[in-house]
Amino acid sequence: EFRVSVQARRESRAMMRVLLAEDHKIVRQGTRLYLESMGIEVVGEATNGREAVELAQNLQPDVVIMDIHLPELTGIEATRRIRHDEGDIRILVLTAYDEPAYVHALLDAGADGFILKTAELSELYKALHEVALGRKAFDAETLAKANQHIAGMSAQIEGLTERELEVLRHAGHGKTNKEIGIALFISDRTVQGHLKNIYEKLGVTTRTEAVAIALQHGFITLDGDKVS
Repeated sequence: EFRVSVQARRESRAMMRVLLAEDHKIVRQGTRLYLESMGIEVVGEATNGREAVELAQNLQPDVVIMDIHLPELTGIEATRRIRHDEGDIRILVLTAYDEPAYVHALLDAGADGFILKTAELSELYKALHEVALGRKAFDAETLAKANQHIAGMSAQIEGLTERELEVLRHAGHGKTNKEIGIALFISDRTVQGHLKNIYEKLGVTTRTEAVAIALQHGFITLDGDKVS
């Protein structure tokens, strides 16, 4: 099937084409209504990370507006795959979380911009156009915090046990505690205990943040459907 490249389309048409990757329907619909009111074409909506990757490949949008917390595949890993497979497609992360670990992992994954859901709509519009033009949309303060946070993180990750890393690998694929327990032949209560230890060692509060840090430092990889 013939697909016009993103770059060729940018040269031939003025309207920007956007793919939304957001699992909360009300946020997705609200963002769509705003973008369409500003003359931006929303070509598709993804409700999980795996769907975001597939739709990006099939629809070839100019920009994907990506949430971090997505089912099946995190927004960080979805960003990594889209940037690897479809290098011309830009990624603007729209999230409620500004933890430095997230920002650093997103940079490493190839995201072009980062904006909080608490921002003004005009800021979203500006950031969207910045990344569509091939520029970065990360503010200096956010980047400074991310770099400061990551500087001392390697030693903390090295303190994780092999079992804790196994739990993180499965968590990175969006598995529940019960599903992780079945895969590792342990109880979901034991999984919960491992996650608690991981959070304490890394100084985080969510599994997505913990996975982001481990991915950033190469302690775990998420390759297709295989966990390694």
